[in-house]
Amino acid sequence: MATAAPEPAEAVEALDTTVRLITPERIAFRYPLAGPFRRASAYLIDLMVLILLGFLGLLGSLTLSLGSAAGGGLFLVILFVLRFGYGALLEGIFNGQTVGKRAMSLRVVSIEGVPIGGGQAFLRNLLWCLDGALPFAYMPALASMVMTRRFQRLGDLAARTMVIVEGRPPRSGVARPDDRAVEALLPLLPATIDAGPELARALSDYVNRRRRFNPSRREEMAGHLARPARRKYDLPADVPGDLVLCALYHRVFLEA
Repeated sequence: MATAAPEPAEAVEALDTTVRLITPERIAFRYPLAGPFRRASAYLIDLMVLILLGFLGLLGSLTLSLGSAAGGGLFLVILFVLRFGYGALLEGIFNGQTVGKRAMSLRVVSIEGVPIGGGQAFLRNLLWCLDGALPFAYMPALASMVMTRRFQRLGDLAARTMVIVEGRPPRSGVARPDDRAVEALLPLLPATIDAGPELARALSDYVNRRRRFNPSRREEMAGHLARPARRKYDLPADVPGDLVLCALYHRVFLEA
């Protein structure tokens, strides 16, 4: 569960197959790192998607060229764009996930634990030309992951990214006694909230465990995230932090 860090610590601390991150609000998170085998499974799913898209690209190029030899050149261009653009585009748009990564509950984040930018997504996918270079057949990527503490391939090292295992909690997390109060707060929030891995993990941990604590303890714990949320979304200062986090959780998980 997200807790206030009791003492100063490094921004990133690797513990076996888990990485520990601390936000500027002094809230600590532990993320399971994605190892080579799980990432390979996600890659195989993405590869099947790429093969399907490549087949559709072949049909399209033959149709546009009326079956002439010019279709071969167009098809090569399509393959190049798919090879290096597929992962970069999806990871840039969908907050670090491709079809395969989503299926395997994986997400690419920066080494600081925040969502990646478009430049990072492009760079890490561009360097697949080194990670998967022939005739070594992905050995550079595997060797790099084995030798780095965050299981980073060469593209991850260059883009300062890592891949974490991320699973969504059950949808029954919002406490029912507060439903009316939460619903009254929802109109004050944006229709959609793009929560990064840190915020999503904190909301999940808090809401699914809040029943264990009395109201005063809940408010003490919720205050770390509620204060910046009130400022960001211009919420009334007298709204309890517990309700703020429940409302954010409702937006992020129950209305996704």
